[in-house]
Amino acid sequence: MFIIKYRKVFYAISGLLMIASIVAVLVWGLNPGIDFKGGSLLEINYQTARPEVSVLDKALVSLSLGQSIRPTGESGYIIRLKDITEAERLEMMKVLSPSGGAVPEVKRFDSIGPLLGSEALSKSILSIILVLLAIVLFITFAFRKVSEPVASWKYGLITIFALLHDVLVPAGVFSYLGHYYGFE
Repeated sequence: MFIIKYRKVFYAISGLLMIASIVAVLVWGLNPGIDFKGGSLLEINYQTARPEVSVLDKALVSLSLGQSIRPTGESGYIIRLKDITEAERLEMMKVLSPSGGAVPEVKRFDSIGPLLGSEALSKSILSIILVLLAIVLFITFAFRKVSEPVASWKYGLITIFALLHDVLVPAGVFSYLGHYYGFE
């Protein structure tokens, strides 16, 4: 088979991807969403034709809210922001009505504090560590009778290595996209 014949090439490519991903995450880090760092989420709906994203983005730049605007449905937007006060929210609603048009309907406004976000991040990391340990233990138990020529616990470690590969490569991609394009 082609894959088995050139397995060393595929190992090298896989290793390079993992190293590049680790470097990207260490250098640029990940850009956490408002679920982890806190912030506000506003979902609005325009009764008439919605303005372009670039128009809203230019209008909100003056308020320095750190916004990220994504279209939703036919006439709405979801806007992610830093944590804002009520006065900033009212000012933002004025800006969101282009050229004095109708004020958009607010479908949802959520505010997540940074304390809740940091708690979610720490619990996520703890959960990942516990799941990895459970996988090693399960694989060790499942392969306990298949001990020749490899010890059963080594199967668990190999499984974790494969899992790390499958997690690190997308994390590296998101680190790159977060650094250059603002993906969360």
